[in-house]
Amino acid sequence: KSTMNRHAFGIPIADFQAARWMRADMNTEIDAARLLVYRSAFLADSGKPYTREASIGKLFASEAATRACNKAVQIHGGYGYTREFPAERHLRDVRVTTIYEGTSEVQRMVIARQLIG
Repeated sequence: KSTMNRHAFGIPIADFQAARWMRADMNTEIDAARLLVYRSAFLADSGKPYTREASIGKLFASEAATRACNKAVQIHGGYGYTREFPAERHLRDVRVTTIYEGTSEVQRMVIARQLIG
């Protein structure tokens, strides 16, 4: 089952404006995260300092992924919490990305330290 097959009030859930906007936001944030990560990789490959940019990319990407998974579960409604849909597993798995290799708070400290000095 997918949101394309599920209906609410006789309308496919995928056709609801709120669901479309959520998917648009998810796509926008994931694309922005990808570009931030590419920027830090480009700097690293060029032999330039990239600490701040890597932290920005890691912070934004991990939190954008978490927001995307939360929205995916929301779009699926109650089914989003069942093991029948991958959204449940993705939401569980994505949480660790804000923790390993430096928590989001640590990334913010690194970014702030680089801005100051």
